Amino acid sequence: MRTLDHDEFLAMRRFPALDGLRAIAATIVILFHFAGPKWSWLSGWVGVYIFFVLSGFLITTLLLREQDRTGRISLSAFYLRRVFRILPPYLVILGGIVVFVWLRGEFIAREFPHALKYYLTFFNEFLPGSRPNGADNFFSGSWTLGIEEKFYLFWPFLLVVAGAVGLAAAWRKLALAIAAFAVMAGLVGVTSGWVLNGPQVPIYRSTVHYAILLIGCVLAIAMHYRRSYAVIKPLTHPLAAIPVFGAFALLHVNMESLWWETGSNLGLLIAYGLLSAMLLVVLVSPGPLRWLLATRPMRFVGERSYSLYLLQGPVHFAVVAAIPPLGEHRMISALTVFAVGLAIADLIHRWVEQPMITTGKKLIARRQERKALRAAEAELKAPSVVEAPSAAR
Repeated sequence: MRTLDHDEFLAMRRFPALDGLRAIAATIVILFHFAGPKWSWLSGWVGVYIFFVLSGFLITTLLLREQDRTGRISLSAFYLRRVFRILPPYLVILGGIVVFVWLRGEFIAREFPHALKYYLTFFNEFLPGSRPNGADNFFSGSWTLGIEEKFYLFWPFLLVVAGAVGLAAAWRKLALAIAAFAVMAGLVGVTSGWVLNGPQVPIYRSTVHYAILLIGCVLAIAMHYRRSYAVIKPLTHPLAAIPVFGAFALLHVNMESLWWETGSNLGLLIAYGLLSAMLLVVLVSPGPLRWLLATRPMRFVGERSYSLYLLQGPVHFAVVAAIPPLGEHRMISALTVFAVGLAIADLIHRWVEQPMITTGKKLIARRQERKALRAAEAELKAPSVVEAPSAAR
């Protein structure tokens, strides 16, 4: 029954309980979409914001630790890791959907030629809604990938730029990166929405999601540095899990009603993001909640949650086509989508995700080896500096 020391936190190489949190987030999203109105109190639609806070926290933590370990952030290595982690499952699932729809002779009727320009350029969040069973409904969950891909593209670059500015304090550098990212998010929200769909697209459809991502980034920054970690450290005590989880759960189950009662108040999303960040602190700290979410079943689902999340739309369509009564949104429909989706996600995890992640790591390792070899050869070829004899001798 003690708090987590800063050195202990920095020594942690994995946060297994966060896989369990991914599992919960993916599950409640599926329940929200397919379990019916009786389960609206689960507020499953905010599960994506858990993913956003997680992404901001984990990506920033990895980048800051790389900077401490090697003295720099390798943008090429980061982008290669993301490409080999994100793109293969995404393209396999999207390709499967396209083939399935094409074989059914519905490629044109379901508006896929129009939708693919959004899906293949990761402007998914700006794909306008179409009629029922249109292309956007098949791959509806992918809108979050549009947000996250832009985050992956710009945030590491801004951290590198902030580190190169030469400001004395690390916090000032990171504050500069956050400010630049906020400006970038606003520009993305305005220009992308305007170009793709016209001026009627509200800016918050894009920018509020980046604000949630930044909450995770700021948490990672605060936990990385010793002085700011001291402020957060009380939340790492096992007893702190009780009020933190209680407040998070209370807001979560009431988000659906509060959202409509307050007229879609975006401040609720920010409050939810802040409580999600506090929950992350609890989950990386010793305690029963971390133990529960780090159990093997939770980690199993969490490790496959990316593909499971993307598969929910096409799996639901296939399930309903095979068993029409499951077209009614109720718990049995949601559980069937979950079970079938998890089985397919497991295959993708084993045969696509893991091999491609390994391939990416090997490619990065070879690039680093070649770079080190070239540096060594350049050092050997460099003329040695010999002290000139003194004319006085």
